[in-house]
Amino acid sequence: MQESKTYQRQREKIIRENTIKHISTVLKAKFSADIVNTLTPMIQNISDLQRLEELHTAAAKVQNIEAFAQMLNE
Repeated sequence: MQESKTYQRQREKIIRENTIKHISTVLKAKFSADIVNTLTPMIQNISDLQRLEELHTAAAKVQNIEAFAQMLNE
């Protein structure tokens, strides 16, 4: 059975929102919540799910918040 376009869009929206939430959670576990909160609007502006997934992985690996912020600007 083929998924409807509406269902696909809703599913992608939920996945995107969850991925953004996971990025924020990982960053806040490693760095100051205040600094992470300043980056949140930039993360929320990303619509490409693959890019968000890459940033999620990067959030777990980065040594400092500056490196992550630089990745956001690439």
